[in-house]
Amino acid sequence: MTEAKPERQILKIEKQIELSVPPETVWKMLTDPNELTRWFPLEARITPGQGGEISLSWGPTYEGGASIEIWEPNRKIAWAETSAGLPLRVEWTIESRGGKTLLRLVQSSFASGADWESEFYDSTNYGWDFMLLNLRHYLERHPGEPRLVAWPRQKKELPRRQIYDKLLAPEGIFQSGTARNFSAGQRYSLRTATGEEWSGRVEFVVPARGFCVTVESLNDGLAWLTIEGAGPEHDAQLWFSLYGLPAARVKGIEDRWADALKKIFA
Repeated sequence: MTEAKPERQILKIEKQIELSVPPETVWKMLTDPNELTRWFPLEARITPGQGGEISLSWGPTYEGGASIEIWEPNRKIAWAETSAGLPLRVEWTIESRGGKTLLRLVQSSFASGADWESEFYDSTNYGWDFMLLNLRHYLERHPGEPRLVAWPRQKKELPRRQIYDKLLAPEGIFQSGTARNFSAGQRYSLRTATGEEWSGRVEFVVPARGFCVTVESLNDGLAWLTIEGAGPEHDAQLWFSLYGLPAARVKGIEDRWADALKKIFA
């Protein structure tokens, strides 16, 4: 008698966000490569239509292509790929609601039971929170403006919580005060480890994972902290989504923060 195979568990992430633009604009955000790079990847290529392909890249180690399964202009797009050896599907649904547009995301994949999958799920779930926030921030504050990204990183063989505590300590990311008491929606004003004065709004906080704030002195850009990795090594990353700033200034921001992260973990 053949033993029945256990059913494979489906891991699913579901998000939604309300946007103050028409469905046609939201569709463009999802299907125009130039618009995609203003809130999501660093580079994008799309062959439109069902059976076409979408390629997204955050650099050589963070890129991939997917086949487009659904292409319904201004209503729905879905693509499927294989990530880390497992099938993964992303579906976007666009719905007009009371003069605004509701954008729904469903990402689904099969679970194999591997230990790293919990980290993959948590990291992806957290990442989508930022990307959707970035989409709304772009549409509300910087529509039509190209984005430049500064992305300093520092790897360290420490537990995630220890890295998080070190970054938020007074001698960490901020010189004056601390981000430990951040709460979503509050205003903040702090001096950074690079000697800059930051002020703005706290967008969200996920303890031991990171936070996101607006930075008014960077032309109302976004600064996002994320700590990635399944251990024992973790990668402390600062991601700056910046609009209307010269490329040389953005490069300087990346260099200064790369040095600051090295000093914090020295």
